[in-house]
Amino acid sequence: MRDYYAVLGIEVAATPAQLRRAYRQLARRYSPDVNLWDREARGLFEEITQAYRVLSDPAARRLYDRQADPAGPATGGRAPERSGGRRGDDLHAPVDLSFEQAVAGATVELRIERLSPCETCQATGARPGAAAITCTHCGGSGMVWSGDAGRAAAGRCPGCDGSGEQVAEPCATCRGRGVRPAPAVIRVGLPPGMDTGGQVRVEREGHAGPFGGPRGDLIVITRVQNDPVFTRKGHNLYRDLSLTVVEAVLGARVRLPALGGVVDLVLPPGTQRGQVFRLRGKGMPRLDGEGRGDLYVAARVEIPRGIDARTQELFRELGRLLPEPVREATPGAEQA
Repeated sequence: MRDYYAVLGIEVAATPAQLRRAYRQLARRYSPDVNLWDREARGLFEEITQAYRVLSDPAARRLYDRQADPAGPATGGRAPERSGGRRGDDLHAPVDLSFEQAVAGATVELRIERLSPCETCQATGARPGAAAITCTHCGGSGMVWSGDAGRAAAGRCPGCDGSGEQVAEPCATCRGRGVRPAPAVIRVGLPPGMDTGGQVRVEREGHAGPFGGPRGDLIVITRVQNDPVFTRKGHNLYRDLSLTVVEAVLGARVRLPALGGVVDLVLPPGTQRGQVFRLRGKGMPRLDGEGRGDLYVAARVEIPRGIDARTQELFRELGRLLPEPVREATPGAEQA
């Protein structure tokens, strides 16, 4: 069966106003008056119209929602066992993580509002105490037959969910849908190595489906705060390292803060500005648990300012000892 909610791009719990708004937008886009020669657009328009015709009628929508679970094989003349209605929508919930939490992993408590079974009507969608009437879809048998002659099979009636009865008066609390918004607190474990935009799916913790249908999933989307020292690209980390002129010229051993402790970085003599050093396995943990990324350290040589006369004289002496740099000639300089 075609998912009419997907056709209109709405959720199972969409209100009549949301349903009308979605239909009008799609109808204007795929109208035959706008797409005169587009057969595909004409087919889509007919499908959109059919979806709206079903979902805009409260009785037809309840009937459609109860057809979510396909009926099983024939049951020898007995009504099939009742089951829930259509599966609920997935629920997306963002969560903010510090850089440290992204490195080590964290367990967070999410306070969310989701659709839950209506306690007033016990998810039936009917007003408590309302008189029952014979189901007009199955004539009170609780079963419907499908298939060709000689191959007919009995299935649960979607109109009454196999009970043979219907209630004409909807529940005032949930407006006949069997679900209503309710707050909840969900604990979710996030593995080490999460990044901004990462997702963790928690099964059956999303919105409840109408008329006792199963819950959708809870999808947690992470947003990781930036770190003042490290820049992250995937599982690799990048940072700068300030060096003095002496350290750059003579080389040095530098104790460098990294994830999980301190590492020793050996700088060779003649380290150049912007030179990058790679420390394997010192980056972010991988989500699959297979090791870590790498840490890349870029050298930044700091030129001293405000030096005294004695230091200036030492630099002049050093400049006389060092070879002069080779500079490219300026075009046209010889002619001048």
